[in-house]
Amino acid sequence: MTLPLRSEDLALLRPWFDPFDPGLHEDPYSRYERAREATPVCPGPYGLRVFTRHRDVSAALRDNRLGHGEPTSEKRIFSFLGQDPPGHGPLRRLAAQFLGPQAISALEPRIAGYVDELLEVMLAQRSADVLTDFAYPLSLRVIGSLFAIPQADQPWIRAQTPPIGRLLDPPYSISEADRTAARKAAAVLVAYLHQKIGERRRSPGPDVLSALIAAADSGGSFTRRELIPMCSLLLLAGYETTANIIANAVLALLEHPQQLRQARSRLVDGQLVPRAVDELARYDSSVQVTFRTVQARARLGGVELAEGERVALLIGSANRDPRVFERPDQLDLDRSPNPHLSFGAGIHYCLGSPLARLETGVALGRLLQRSRSIELDSDRLRHKNLAATLRGLEALPVRVTAA
Repeated sequence: MTLPLRSEDLALLRPWFDPFDPGLHEDPYSRYERAREATPVCPGPYGLRVFTRHRDVSAALRDNRLGHGEPTSEKRIFSFLGQDPPGHGPLRRLAAQFLGPQAISALEPRIAGYVDELLEVMLAQRSADVLTDFAYPLSLRVIGSLFAIPQADQPWIRAQTPPIGRLLDPPYSISEADRTAARKAAAVLVAYLHQKIGERRRSPGPDVLSALIAAADSGGSFTRRELIPMCSLLLLAGYETTANIIANAVLALLEHPQQLRQARSRLVDGQLVPRAVDELARYDSSVQVTFRTVQARARLGGVELAEGERVALLIGSANRDPRVFERPDQLDLDRSPNPHLSFGAGIHYCLGSPLARLETGVALGRLLQRSRSIELDSDRLRHKNLAATLRGLEALPVRVTAA
């Protein structure tokens, strides 16, 4: 006679760590801790090797033997994000012209203006959703201004992001329904970009899209075939991750009143100081996991990896590794050094990190400067499941009183 399996028996049969588990979106960090302290490498679903410790995740991000390979047809919209050398270098140098520290610092007055405009409405209403009323509109306006995308079109662009965001996860983890939705959203976004590219070719301006078109049409290393993927990545990744960083940071401060008071004393020229921004990015990273495919035999975490093996690198876990960070589960706005991996490392280090840091510093600084109190309406707080890769909120309702 065969006895039915108990729930604890079923648990033993499942992969030891599943980065695609929807339950991670509520509280990933306690699970990370158990996995990280048990073993540096966990078996995962789909044959994944899951790396949890800072040393190994950092090394893997910098090791070109762990790459992305050829993108699937669906993921070509983000092909620059996963492009391996040698093609990666020229594209990155081109994008760096628009996203380098000097170019980004010139945007500070514009960003401050957008922040103040949004805060005027929030403070007048005395209640707001930090996501829909502040973080998303701000990050969309900033990236939209770089591309000269009309403000009226920006909510539509945001609506395409959730289905397309699933493409950041490996193709073997995406359901057929999600894949179909992603294809449809990607198709309409590509059609929109083709329309805008045609408009800019006829009437170029002093914006990033016009500059990318000129580079693609010049016959250099950046080709017309790469124009749409580059624009898609800069548009979508440029606003979605930044909005999540801002909202996650606001929630972290509201859940730590002492650190919130400290943050108000860490303002310089209306901005939250960079050290505090980095700590907030470490504490609850917008990017929780990234995936790689072994391109050439390698050794990582004491484990031999064969060509073709797939690995998951838990950035959220690495950022809480006690081997690197003292009291890693505490929010410490004065933390230094702070070698967090929230913006990646190696050749795929986030090109948009200067912009994300500036937006976050200005947004949080002016929010704290212009408010006397901010209170969380915790009954309406909701996490979202955009993709295993990203961690964010669906809603962050607050009550806010003007200073």
